[in-house]
Amino acid sequence: MAGGSPDEPPKLIKSIATDSGRHFFDAPAHMTINQCVLHLTSMAGIDIVSLVPAEIGHWLIFRLDGYTFTASNPLREVWFYADDPETPEDILQKIALFMVTPSNAS
Repeated sequence: MAGGSPDEPPKLIKSIATDSGRHFFDAPAHMTINQCVLHLTSMAGIDIVSLVPAEIGHWLIFRLDGYTFTASNPLREVWFYADDPETPEDILQKIALFMVTPSNAS
């Protein structure tokens, strides 16, 4: 994710794909899919459904507030998708902001 100050919320992507919902966020470049899973498990309300290998990378499926999301890591970048392109912006922003906020784990 490029640009912006640490005080600004992450800018959301609005790329709609017919087969994968809305691509709304790219994880910070240093994060692997495993790090994303570990980080998401500490987010209140998140339900990790599965992490499955794919031809290229992995697919993570998770739920929040009644919406389903996926994340994949083709090309070693983790891309986040909302299954429903009409998922409210505040929920997408909540996930994106959480992913760029360092965890308190030591």
